[in-house]
Amino acid sequence: MNPSSRLALRATAALLLLHAGCAAALADDRRQRSDTTGETADPAEGPADDDQEEIVVFGRGELKIGIAQSASEGTIGGSDLLVRPLLRTAELLEAVPGMVAAQHSGSGKANQYFLRGFNLDHGSDFTTYIDGVQMNFRTHGHGQGYLDLNGLIPEIIDREDFRKGPYRADGGDFALAGAAYMTTIDRYARPWLSAELGSYGHRRLAAGGTVNAVGGDLTFAGEYRIYDGPWQQPERLRHYAGFAKYSRATGIGMLELSAHGYRGTWRPTEQIPERIIGSLVCADRFCSPDPTATGETTRFVVNARLSGASWRVNAYAQFYDWNMFSNPEYAADDGTSAQIHQIDKRRVYGLTGEKSWSLGDTIELTLGTENRYDDIARVGVQHSAARQFVNSFGLYSVKEASAALYGSATFRPAKGLRLIGSLRGDYYHYSARALDAEAAALGQGSGDDAILSPKLQLAYQLDDRIELYAGWGRGFHSNDVRGAVTATPVPVLVSGTGKELGARLQFNRLSITATWWWLNLGSELRFVGDSNAVEPSSASHRRGYEIVAFWRPFPWLAIDANYTASHARYDNGDYIPNAFENAASAGISLVTDRWEASLRLRHLGAYPLIEDNSQRDRGSDVVNLRGARKFGDFQVYAEVLNLLGSRDRDIAYWYRSYIPAFDASPVEGRLSRVVEPRTLRIGIRYSL
Repeated sequence: MNPSSRLALRATAALLLLHAGCAAALADDRRQRSDTTGETADPAEGPADDDQEEIVVFGRGELKIGIAQSASEGTIGGSDLLVRPLLRTAELLEAVPGMVAAQHSGSGKANQYFLRGFNLDHGSDFTTYIDGVQMNFRTHGHGQGYLDLNGLIPEIIDREDFRKGPYRADGGDFALAGAAYMTTIDRYARPWLSAELGSYGHRRLAAGGTVNAVGGDLTFAGEYRIYDGPWQQPERLRHYAGFAKYSRATGIGMLELSAHGYRGTWRPTEQIPERIIGSLVCADRFCSPDPTATGETTRFVVNARLSGASWRVNAYAQFYDWNMFSNPEYAADDGTSAQIHQIDKRRVYGLTGEKSWSLGDTIELTLGTENRYDDIARVGVQHSAARQFVNSFGLYSVKEASAALYGSATFRPAKGLRLIGSLRGDYYHYSARALDAEAAALGQGSGDDAILSPKLQLAYQLDDRIELYAGWGRGFHSNDVRGAVTATPVPVLVSGTGKELGARLQFNRLSITATWWWLNLGSELRFVGDSNAVEPSSASHRRGYEIVAFWRPFPWLAIDANYTASHARYDNGDYIPNAFENAASAGISLVTDRWEASLRLRHLGAYPLIEDNSQRDRGSDVVNLRGARKFGDFQVYAEVLNLLGSRDRDIAYWYRSYIPAFDASPVEGRLSRVVEPRTLRIGIRYSL
């Protein structure tokens, strides 16, 4: 039996274990359903004040029947996220069932994301919003849709709502595969301070608190983190992050003003050619063939939000300055360095708004708008050697503006039945101006593009515990606009069509969802920042299914598991490289007044490395553990990451590389970055 089959059996067994709780859950549901109050409370508990801490911790038990528009959407509470062991901040997204966040180039760079048969690169078809601000970057110096969450402080997240597929009208660019909407906290009950240290030079200091100011709450948090990693070239991560949020009620609505700041520097060890491991050039799998690679990010976000019971308005601005020296190929054909210097410096401005109306008990209408302007001073790629300039591959100044208007109508023609129709229109205007002769030779100019995205959903509630769903929708992702001004231009907006069938079963303590989905893309065209060139490919289609379960057999214990399988092909029948075939995760969490513990398994299944499927990677399995104990105002905690010492690859590729000290000429072959070895971290948190 192959590893994927074994994993499928293990995941199925986990789900069957959860299913074993159905009878008990049904009996408990009959006893307690009449006590359940509120749409957002955990149905495992009644309204008693003493249980409020438990309700927050296990937010996945939140009632969704009669509220959710599909089986594949859900919610995770912020405290639920903090119970999880985390190697990297972006692993907060792994709470989204089926999502895997890997890394191939150091702790300061955006993660590599996998969902629904997509290698999402760094966010090309999955978007994330924090308090209404989209975090993805378009026309980025490294890759389209670049999603960097490294500046996020885990303790500031109050909840994470997620959805999958292009079925909601408010989901626009980069939301074809899915989206996450994170909401930050309004206040801390008590000020806190934490300190931790760990293997491979890990150190972290963080603090937060809330004070009353000008009739409202001023909440703040800060984080300082350093890390070297197991690599031959120490990573020397230096990470500084800060957050502040002011909130107060006004005569017209709730006002929230927030600011995020982040500065990070690091020395990445990237994927390495496996053929050199164990040689004089590379002693082991942690070697760093180019020790001169570096990266740095500076990002500031300010956001103003005003909201009422049925409306909201957001206005935000960002400053972003990023650059990285990397060397994915190591040497050119003539043996000289193939190092590249990628650059991105910009300001981003945005305005969004939404308003809903109820027309009696049967019709609800929603209108919204999403507008964004990226003023990119410099974006491009240069050839370098040991961080010294050699020549340019093209440097641009880009202006990219978009405006969207969307609307949806929910109709309830009969008891338990909801019909939701939506339409979204997006318009993009862009201008790409060459800043050097190399960019001018590639092309420059301006233009525009537009797209309409209709959507239709159906939800039917059979009874208080079962709801069925069907969805169809069109969505899109944008391409790097530099690719639209070349001699062989590509479309700026690429459409995709999704379909989905699903069911949700929810008792007081048990929730199970099942989804079967299809997603077709008109083209996999994508501008590749590593080479500053467009690589067109044919249209593609994906299909798959997922099963997600959450069981709370006791107020202090939660068990969750999910399994997803996918089939991804280009329309000509070729395999799509790095499109994983299955993924799974399972976890058990324990929370009492004094103790916290969480044990989690994450599996990324096998995937092809090239189109004919002759080269494959088996994927990875990682187990992480976290435990904590409270002593009055103190909490002592520890994490063991990669508990079982997996030697799997975090990510693998197949392409040309050249190590002159080892190779006689360039070689097509496997390059990979391993899962980081077993890591211990311990810390203490003090609540003032």
